[in-house]
Amino acid sequence: MINRSFIGALGIYTIGGLFWAFLPFFVGLNISSGGFSQAQAGALGTGYLAGFSAASLTALWWARRFNWRALSLIAAGAVVAALLALARVGNYPASLAAVVAIGLMMGALWTIAYRIFSASGNPERSFAVGIVVSYSVLALVSYVVGRFLVEQHGLAGSSYFLGALILVLALSALLLPAGGAAAEEGQGEALERPSLPLVLALLGILGTGFAFAAVWAFAERIGVGAGYDASEISPVIASNLLASALGSVVATLLGMRAGRLIPLLAGMLAMLVSMLALMQLADFRIYAIAVAGLGFAIGFVLPYQMGNIAALDSKSQFVVLIAAAQGIGSAMGPWLGGAAADAGGYRLLILVAAAVLVLSAIMILATLRPGAGGGGPPAAEARA
Repeated sequence: MINRSFIGALGIYTIGGLFWAFLPFFVGLNISSGGFSQAQAGALGTGYLAGFSAASLTALWWARRFNWRALSLIAAGAVVAALLALARVGNYPASLAAVVAIGLMMGALWTIAYRIFSASGNPERSFAVGIVVSYSVLALVSYVVGRFLVEQHGLAGSSYFLGALILVLALSALLLPAGGAAAEEGQGEALERPSLPLVLALLGILGTGFAFAAVWAFAERIGVGAGYDASEISPVIASNLLASALGSVVATLLGMRAGRLIPLLAGMLAMLVSMLALMQLADFRIYAIAVAGLGFAIGFVLPYQMGNIAALDSKSQFVVLIAAAQGIGSAMGPWLGGAAADAGGYRLLILVAAAVLVLSAIMILATLRPGAGGGGPPAAEARA
């Protein structure tokens, strides 16, 4: 049965993804209007994701000590303030400081949401439902921003819109438990040493985040470079997010009927094919299908990747590092992707992302075994 905490987690999880959905437009605006190089604009994306990662990494300390409800409300307010700063200040140092602050706060929000999702009796389903709800909203937001705000109102108008939306979604934080995880079973237990499969699974999700983020941050620029205009590109960017939600719907329907091994193998292969397709954009339909396919694949594999970590972490001590692993990998993606694009164009960027994705798939698949479970002991049952 869906409880208040889960609904609250859906709301703050959606807030935590808003800047990620805006990232391709943010990078593009800073290149076309801000006067920054591709590497500089990519570094702004990295700054946001570095802040995200810092908040997630330190969650082993703070996630069980602070009031989740109050912290979520404070984080949402801080993100709104940082967005207002982005709208009004155009110099590079101020922009970098603002995106790092946004990342810190959104990383905290995702960490809290992941902690709630992973504590359910079926983490794959909880993660999948979270992605479906959140990414459906993000797809709509991305379309509105790309279609009506980017060209007409630029970074300022887009930032004001995102800030207003966050203020509304922040009301969901009132549904979170006031005491955070303080009353949860095992709160006072010392951290155990993580197993090798758990470390490999976290590294695998880190690499997946890197590969996806490197391409996603420059998806709009790849379309522009192929000669397509903004009116064509913005629906494609939105389709990526909507396809992510659809991928998680499929993951929810499939559940554990095929275990984790086969879905993960199929999903990561689909990611690889979609990336490589972006190297040959002779037709706009290829671009649209590849971007949407990349979204579907990431939406499909993430619940299985995260559910695998929850299963390997039987005491739910390290699940808070899921957001950190995603954040670190995603932080490196725009930065190194931008450097690769400056050095050898978007083909080199895609090749680097594809190579990291293959390595990540090898690490993740090494933690699995054929069969219904395919990833260790079952996750902990939901706690009240």
